[in-house]
Amino acid sequence: MAVDYDLVVIGSSQEGIYAAATAARLQARVALVTQNLEENSYSSEIIFCHSLAQIADFVTNNRENHFGIYSEPIKSKNVELTEIRNWSKAVNFALTEENSLTSLATLGVDVVYGQGEFCRLPQQAFIVGKRKLRSRTYLIATGTHIVRESQTAIKDCGYLTLSDIAQKQDLSFLPSNLAIVGDTPQALMVAQSLARLSKQILIITEKKRLLPHEDKEAAMLIQAQLEAEGVKILTASPITQSKYLGEKKWLQAGDRAIETEEIIVIGKRQPNIESLNLAGVGVKFKLNGIGVNEKLQTSNPKIYACGDVIGGYSLAHIAQYEANIALKNVLFLPWFKTDYNYLPWAIFTQPNLARVGMTENQARQRYGDDIHIIRQYWKNTTQAQITGKTTGLCKFVILPHGEIIGAHLVGENAAELIGAIAFMMKSKIKLSKNIIGGLLKIDFPYVYPSFAEIIQQTATVYQQQRLANHKNLRSWLETWFDLRKK
Repeated sequence: MAVDYDLVVIGSSQEGIYAAATAARLQARVALVTQNLEENSYSSEIIFCHSLAQIADFVTNNRENHFGIYSEPIKSKNVELTEIRNWSKAVNFALTEENSLTSLATLGVDVVYGQGEFCRLPQQAFIVGKRKLRSRTYLIATGTHIVRESQTAIKDCGYLTLSDIAQKQDLSFLPSNLAIVGDTPQALMVAQSLARLSKQILIITEKKRLLPHEDKEAAMLIQAQLEAEGVKILTASPITQSKYLGEKKWLQAGDRAIETEEIIVIGKRQPNIESLNLAGVGVKFKLNGIGVNEKLQTSNPKIYACGDVIGGYSLAHIAQYEANIALKNVLFLPWFKTDYNYLPWAIFTQPNLARVGMTENQARQRYGDDIHIIRQYWKNTTQAQITGKTTGLCKFVILPHGEIIGAHLVGENAAELIGAIAFMMKSKIKLSKNIIGGLLKIDFPYVYPSFAEIIQQTATVYQQQRLANHKNLRSWLETWFDLRKK
């Protein structure tokens, strides 16, 4: 039986719109079903969070006055959330104007408004109202949503989400004492931002440490920075009970009783898959997402999925990467596999934490002790000293033949710098095997002064350590220069 489309994209998430537009530009016949999702709602939430962080950073710099220039300090209580929200909307509009639902029609995409579900018989299709969309392949990109009722332990005393905060006019509605439940990258950003805007913040997480999937040394440096700014952190403390005590809220977190004025929950999200009838077409799924293989195929080989609907961190650039892999497979031949080893990502706290490749622990599990761990510190760069942004670390995990298999940056502009290392890793460009050549070579060209200097400094430290451990080469160099003096 003939099909109507080469691809039906299900979900108007950011990655869903991107996938539909890209497939249409490749001359594929495409339909996109909105599933009644608010267009780019999660993207808007992220942009608001980043805007809040930028304002908080500006207020902090004004207050600390590193350069000794007199100015009237900005009062945190006067920060207008309305202005932040309006700025976020303007940014979001500028970014999504090209790839929006309204622009898809000009590309030939059949945009179907409404909610639908899969059916198996007489032929697999996706039904929206009275329309039956038949396609060679389907891509689920419905994203995630916050599920308030899942927070059973604190449901009775109520809590706020980031969306709730974004709807307010200014910070005055928030009390001084706040408990943030969650340890996602977004939760850490909000915690730091509100602390910088004069709120007393406590982060509560059931995990043993913050960011357990990241390099421990880098994660602990971020935790130390948050604590230095007054953020209290309570780990290994699942919330089991809550209630009102007067005008305050009380939480039982692990073995501790916590009193707070308000609770903010960030990061508790579930995939938008309830109405899709996945079981009816043999797609396996769990509460945290749809199961996929390396090709992003579900257990039904004609149905693919990408983005945070398959679990993991909600990161737009990773979702876009997954959409590209899925499109290669659904529009051409299913030969392409995901490889996350060379995909960088970052947490936009101040300082940033950026990472690509393996952590030290992962590398030791795979290669044993046959690796080099190289560190260099942000304070050793000229730009860090000029700007006063001296907190930071650059850490490389390197194999004996010079291949970088992991990099972890904590510092100002780390998110901008990690891409150069990721490109080097993906291109299989190794650090020089020749120690002398390596010490007399610029592996990472950079502009002076700039924070990029830290990357070259770390590569130089690697060669210096190799030389320190190479007795024969040091002896030869000593002999060589003795001869030159005669």
